[in-house]
Amino acid sequence: MLNEQGEVIGMNTAIRADAQGIGFAIPMNTVQRIADQLVTKGKAEHAYLGVQMATLTPEVKQELNNNPNAGFTVSDEQGVLVIRVREGSPAERAGIRSGDVVKRVNGQDVATADDLQNIVEATQVGSTLQIDLKRDGRDQTIAVQAGAYPVEDQQ
Repeated sequence: MLNEQGEVIGMNTAIRADAQGIGFAIPMNTVQRIADQLVTKGKAEHAYLGVQMATLTPEVKQELNNNPNAGFTVSDEQGVLVIRVREGSPAERAGIRSGDVVKRVNGQDVATADDLQNIVEATQVGSTLQIDLKRDGRDQTIAVQAGAYPVEDQQ
C-alpha cells in the first residue's frame, strides 16, 4: 500500500471486491517489526499479557456496579478495566486481578484499552512492564513480564 508520495505505508492483507473495494492492511511499522523477527529468529512472536480489558467510562462503571454477577465493583471512572485474567497468563503470574484499573504502563498514561494494547504490541516478548493500577481504591505497581502469545490461540 502506497501513499500519495509513493511511500510504502502498509501491506494489504485482504480486499473485498464485492464490498466496494473495502480493504484491510497491516501498518508498515508492524510489517517491519515482524519481518525483523522472521529474519533474526525464524518466527514472529507477539507480546501478550493475558487480560480481557475494556475502556472504563462512567457508563461502564455504573453498569458493572449495578450488576450483581460482576464479581467486583469499580470506584474509578477512567483507565483500563481488567475484566478477566486468563489462567496461566503472564498477568495472572504477576498478580493482576479482575477489577484492577490500569492507569499507567512504564510511566505512560493509558486512558483506553487501545492505548494498553498498543503498548503491549510494541513490547518485546520477555520485557518487563511496570503497570500502575488501582485495586480496591489503592494504588499499586505490578511488574509483568510479557509472554509470547500462545501458539494454540493463533490457529
